[in-house]
Amino acid sequence: MRKEPVLLVDDDDGLRETLADALESLPVVVTTAASGGEALERLAEREYAVVISDLKMKEVDGLAVLAEAKRRHPACSVVILTGHGSREVAVQAMRDGATYYIEKPIDLAELRTKVTKCLEAHRKEVEYQELRSRVDAQYGIAGIVGQDPKVVRLLDGIRQIAPTQATVLLLGESGTGKELVARAIHDLGRRASGRFVALNCGGLAEGTIESELFGHVKGAFTGAVSDREGKFEYADGGTLFLDEVGEMPLQTQVKLLRVLEDRAVTRVGANTAKPVDVRLIAATNADLEKKVQDGEFRGDLYYRLKVVTLRLPPLRERSGDVKVLAGHFLQEFARLHDKDVESIDRDALVALVHYDWPGNVRELRNAIESMVVRARGNILTVADLPPEIAPATATPEGEGWEFLVGRTAEEVERNHIRVTLAATAGNRVQAARSLGISERTLYRKIREFGL
Repeated sequence: MRKEPVLLVDDDDGLRETLADALESLPVVVTTAASGGEALERLAEREYAVVISDLKMKEVDGLAVLAEAKRRHPACSVVILTGHGSREVAVQAMRDGATYYIEKPIDLAELRTKVTKCLEAHRKEVEYQELRSRVDAQYGIAGIVGQDPKVVRLLDGIRQIAPTQATVLLLGESGTGKELVARAIHDLGRRASGRFVALNCGGLAEGTIESELFGHVKGAFTGAVSDREGKFEYADGGTLFLDEVGEMPLQTQVKLLRVLEDRAVTRVGANTAKPVDVRLIAATNADLEKKVQDGEFRGDLYYRLKVVTLRLPPLRERSGDVKVLAGHFLQEFARLHDKDVESIDRDALVALVHYDWPGNVRELRNAIESMVVRARGNILTVADLPPEIAPATATPEGEGWEFLVGRTAEEVERNHIRVTLAATAGNRVQAARSLGISERTLYRKIREFGL
């Protein structure tokens, strides 16, 4: 078992030694400090899971140790040791961030119990922060890379709802990253240590989907040769993500609503229900309101699912993010396939920016992987573009590179500036640098061409 670092601070040599001996039975490594000043030096040297400090000490007291510990290491727990009659000050220490206070004479069993609780709280906090760091480092949060205001609002929404237990409905076209968002909500929430279980409801027959969701008992139907738990039971304590929920058969919708209301599931062919604790996240690319009006989706289930609704914007509505996403995917796949690919040239980037992306981010990701795999140099060019993209997006007019023929110099210049602005997501400083002109000249051209 890993031993956690603990700092023990007390100016009474005898008591300090006694307390250190009492903590030897716990999974800790104890560092001692004979004064508050020495404690501050120790806190500057390393991080501690728990700090145990006497309240009243000369020069630097326990409150100062507490403040420094929380400033340097917010995840650490602080236990304050107080003398008789110091309860009011101890309460102040609790307000300032102390986890516990223990009155003298110290009950060693109480000390060990409270330190054990502190260690458990510290472990959970560290695991949570590490998880958040991994998510943020890998994805920038939620796997959604972008700077468009629509994406910023989406990420804010994820951060707000992740710590709650609310049911979430994700709306968006295929390929916009609904499962990625669902995973981020799970990973950033309180159920991160539980399972994330995904089920695509599209194309599953009524009998099949009910067995998948609720499980079945032996003999419930032909082929049920043994008992089997469903996705709800498997996800107990975690999150269940139902994709394409709009395709769920009506009879199954009735049973799903019952599970959500009762928080219990009955296996197909069984008579008794089993309690389940599952957070549900549903997703669809269908217009559920219209399905409700047409009698294809139950209204009561629809309103039960949309406690919180997040809309994922299609890529064509945030074309300024194409450059950012393309660069992100380029780095990912260059590492994955061990390819020495560094960047995308301007003409290829223009083609990517002006493509409509009916498959959204998923299509862009696949396109960049294809380009990296087939790259003949360290810079991706128009020649590396998938054929369905290059002919239709070689220019902003969608006419192929021959659009230059018969155009006036003014038309060519206007389109060149417009494309460059789009490729730089409207960053005029970068656009001017790419065009080889001053910012002042670019501003004048923008006004002149009405861009």
